[in-house]
Amino acid sequence: MRRDLLTWLVLSDIAAVLVPSGALMGSGAAAAGRAAVAGAAMITLAWALGALRVDVVDQARSGWAHVVAAMVATAPAALLLAHYTTPGASILSVLLPLAAQAALSLAGRGAESSWLRRRRVEGHGLRRTLIVMGNGAEPVLRQLRRHPGDGFLIVGYLSSGESRAPGATPVGDVASLARTVRSEHIDVVMTLGGVTPNSLVSIMHALDSTGARLVIAPGLQDVVPGRMHGLPVTHGWSGLIDIRLRRTALRTKNLVDRLGGALIIVLASPVLAVAALAIRLDSPGPVFYTQTRVGLRGRTFTMWKLRSMYIDADERRAALVESGGDAGNEILFKDRQDPRITRVGRFIRRTSLDELPQLFNVVRGEMSLVGPRPALPHEVAEYDEEARRRLLVKPGMTGLWQVSGRSDLSWESTVALDRHYVENRGAALDTYVLAATLRAVAGGKGAY
Repeated sequence: MRRDLLTWLVLSDIAAVLVPSGALMGSGAAAAGRAAVAGAAMITLAWALGALRVDVVDQARSGWAHVVAAMVATAPAALLLAHYTTPGASILSVLLPLAAQAALSLAGRGAESSWLRRRRVEGHGLRRTLIVMGNGAEPVLRQLRRHPGDGFLIVGYLSSGESRAPGATPVGDVASLARTVRSEHIDVVMTLGGVTPNSLVSIMHALDSTGARLVIAPGLQDVVPGRMHGLPVTHGWSGLIDIRLRRTALRTKNLVDRLGGALIIVLASPVLAVAALAIRLDSPGPVFYTQTRVGLRGRTFTMWKLRSMYIDADERRAALVESGGDAGNEILFKDRQDPRITRVGRFIRRTSLDELPQLFNVVRGEMSLVGPRPALPHEVAEYDEEARRRLLVKPGMTGLWQVSGRSDLSWESTVALDRHYVENRGAALDTYVLAATLRAVAGGKGAY
């Protein structure tokens, strides 16, 4: 664990406790002292829950869940303390400083994690990593190289079992491996794929006398850490990982989708009315544009959008493709300067207002608020087996594709993001996507 990052988080958390407490000195020493005690208890509990663990510090995570859990647990104790020490204190005078301390802690942690990820993408703050490759390691290695923000700088390769990657030598004995780790100043030894048990034992014994960490990547794709849990075994004879399978509460999600969609329709109706008027005044043709899309398990449905193109857009598409106007990817057609788009159309596309009528599809149960991109039939006809997994869930008005680049994404990246959503969908991921969508729409990146 990097000591500088750990020091940053500790000092940031201490400052988060002291600043609100100091601000209360004007209200009296009792109020300031009470806030300091409650804040210190909250931060100490957050640390005990794991807010300073290596998975938070070294992996550029804020540890927000630990801080929030500690705040919730500390609040009743803070109220009891106030009741016995200063009986006249109001509930708000106790809880507001605690909430401010938690907010400052989260802000400091968020700033640290964002800074570290940016630095790592720029090539700084990386951990020198020695890769041990087993069978099936290549897909994991490709993903590791695609995400420099995780902070692993690959400096060498070893092979295990039958794996013979180019430039990789066998693991060797304990002594030679320990010498390699020390001489190359290795921070992390990471195993990828099916590394043999004998090689794993040798690696663990070699690292006992070094400061390097052992990280095992078993090859599970699109499985977030929250779905993995260690299982206890008798005398610790092995390490077992339980994988929580994908079981989304579909009825609850459908209910939330329909109620949420209906509420947004009511709230957005004035915006829809203004946009409809602008479309009619800007160019001839209907306000709405309908198109057949492919939904859950390959069933087709009619998707509604505000018309953003001239009425002969579909007829002009083939000629546009032939003239080289396709800036999309292998499957999806996109053109940054598509001449078929009207003046109003460019604005409603950039702000995603053209997608508001899809709320009616959500209310009808054909789409979800969050899900994979709704595909066209001719796109689905070109899907391979991996891409067809997108059809296991309802398409969404927004999704990971929307908040990760939208039209700028390659087809491979689009499929990977949708696959990740299918495998890990749930309330937490939906909440993240909805929040990130607001930022993506505000920035207008990748929308054309």
